[in-house]
Amino acid sequence: MVRQGSRCRTMGRARTASRTRAVSTDAGPGGSVMRGIGTDRARDTVRALQDRIVSGRWPVNSKIPNEAELAEELGVGRSTIREAVRALAHLGMLEPAPGRGTFVRSRNPVHQVLSDFASEHSWADILQVRRALETLAAELVARDGSAEDLERLRAVHEADLAGAGAEVTERGRTPGEFHSLLVEASGNRLLAELYSGLVAALREGRRRGDVVSGQGAEGRHDDHAALLATIAARNPEAAAALAARHAATDLVLARE
Repeated sequence: MVRQGSRCRTMGRARTASRTRAVSTDAGPGGSVMRGIGTDRARDTVRALQDRIVSGRWPVNSKIPNEAELAEELGVGRSTIREAVRALAHLGMLEPAPGRGTFVRSRNPVHQVLSDFASEHSWADILQVRRALETLAAELVARDGSAEDLERLRAVHEADLAGAGAEVTERGRTPGEFHSLLVEASGNRLLAELYSGLVAALREGRRRGDVVSGQGAEGRHDDHAALLATIAARNPEAAAALAARHAATDLVLARE
């Protein structure tokens, strides 16, 4: 029996409303979240960390400095740093990973609202939209992507190969980073934001066991290598077809 999205829909509704307000009720992102922070110093710390993310000083998927380093740099206590990190994690901009550190997951808190909206739908629907977005992204990258985009994709692919199929490498990279970078390389910011929201929802689906990997590391590596070849050959149609096929098997619904 396929586990569809009833629980996915239930868990999303309340969070969508609350986080929509969090993003939209202040002049800056995450307004009500900021107002819920106890001190001016803590709010200033949130803004300082957020500025580093939005400016690109801390790129998406990078690991941020540890608590002690940030506390010294900003002249605040470690508890203030923890409070600021929690606030930005609530907005989906940061993701603490126990034992490994804290990583940047989005430059824009809007993606968390999109994630919560997506969570109101079935996992099957979410996977179908993910496939459509990745297909379009592959076509755009093969048509318009730069040589630098291709090199970044190759670097992530090689890091995945070096990780021997591990879910998370020592640098905090996951196999899904290739997909996220592919979408980012499309040059379409709206596409990237929509995709980021879906990825956050699917991360929850994987944590719950409702969505699972549909292929092993070897199959993933082969698909990524083939996709890189079509992008390098500037073949948008072939890239789109490969991306669609790969997305259909890369993540699938769990079966009981």
